[in-house]
Amino acid sequence: METALSVQSGRWVLAAITVLVGAAAAALLAAGLPLHGLVLGAAVLFPYLLYLAFTRPLAFPFGLYVLLVPIDNILSFGSFGTITKLLGIVSGAFLLLWIVRRGVHTAPLKAQLLPLVLLILWMFVSVYWALDQRVAVGIIPTYAGLMLLFVALTFTPLSARDFQAILVCVIVGGIGAAAYGANVFFHHPNQEQLDTGRLIIEVGNSSIDPNHFANSLLFPAAALGIWALRTARAYAKVAGLAGSGLMLAAIMYSGSREALAAFAAIVVYYFLRTRYRVQVALAALAAFAAAVSTQTTMWTRFSTVFLTGGSGRTSIWAVAIEAAKHRLLQGYGIGNFEQAYDLYYLAVPQAYPYGWSSPAHNIIFHYVVEIGLVGMLLILWFYGSFFFSLRSVKRGSPLYDYRVMLEASLIAIAIVAFNIDLFTYKYAWLVFSAAALLCNAAAYQQQREEILAQSSDMMAERPLRA
Repeated sequence: METALSVQSGRWVLAAITVLVGAAAAALLAAGLPLHGLVLGAAVLFPYLLYLAFTRPLAFPFGLYVLLVPIDNILSFGSFGTITKLLGIVSGAFLLLWIVRRGVHTAPLKAQLLPLVLLILWMFVSVYWALDQRVAVGIIPTYAGLMLLFVALTFTPLSARDFQAILVCVIVGGIGAAAYGANVFFHHPNQEQLDTGRLIIEVGNSSIDPNHFANSLLFPAAALGIWALRTARAYAKVAGLAGSGLMLAAIMYSGSREALAAFAAIVVYYFLRTRYRVQVALAALAAFAAAVSTQTTMWTRFSTVFLTGGSGRTSIWAVAIEAAKHRLLQGYGIGNFEQAYDLYYLAVPQAYPYGWSSPAHNIIFHYVVEIGLVGMLLILWFYGSFFFSLRSVKRGSPLYDYRVMLEASLIAIAIVAFNIDLFTYKYAWLVFSAAALLCNAAAYQQQREEILAQSSDMMAERPLRA
């Protein structure tokens, strides 16, 4: 089977892209993402990037997409959406073109694709009874785009080296975003950040919610953590610890309680499931000391969680429960949580009033209200299928540590999903996509081992010439 990246050239291609993108991203962020700068940069690099897109679609445009996911919300591209949205569409198209042109693909992951197909169909059907059909129709392309890119990746064959190259993009993107956030927190604070004491990144009219920014760093932190644990080089472990510490610091600056809890869950899962328990314990002690000594609003926010009802979340969920009672099976239509919330807002006493037109801040309440119990069960089926599929990576496999990494990342995503709406965010789907790609890499490795074993048997059985 042919791989998406060759062993030798893939390293140099990825290194070149990382350097180019890192420099370009820093310049664009500093300049406020001027449109003429984007056009000029794209025109200069277009021939090279087009060649990569045709021959190495996992390196570009998908590698660039992965790098930019943590800062997705500030990469506005006019009325179209964000640059990452465009890159996601282009990535899916070139991956499918590469698969068709090469005539190689992996067997589809039926465990994920079946609930996903049923889910998108149910979302389409829910438009029929939606309270506001215009809103429902408007949100469907967002879900469809994320799901189609995921489907394209499930068919994409790749080797273990290709998967590791993607993890490099994940790590570089996370470290870059964390460094940029720390710089903003100390040197370029905006008025809202000064008022709340939380890191809020703004570029022009775009901004990143501090919770989503912190959540987007969880997968990069998990990937860098497993890399640091696996390496035998002392300097690499120190570098990994420093990078993880930087991302933990950015999470602390954001004041996101859910992200800090999810980060702790990753550490605990690594302690329980890996063979690096001593290293994990020492790293956890260092992380705890750093978190305690970091002066942010994080600990104040933890101390007031019961006084504020989780920043008004308990009152929001009470309204969601009241709304769900009246349309439990089918919900009020995809994208219509706020409409249903406003319908029942005054019917529930507000101990911690959040106000009108509130987001759900919880994936369960969000989708039970929007697409009912049927839709929520499909989402749980889709999510649970990843743990089932990852079982194909056995304990003795060289990829087993990456299985633990993705299981920990999925658990972290579940933790934050109980406090914020993330099913339309690319950082969550990046974790889902990485799980599918790991299964593909494991299947490729198994096929390669079988071919080598058969070749060895044939050579052994070949009669010697007299």
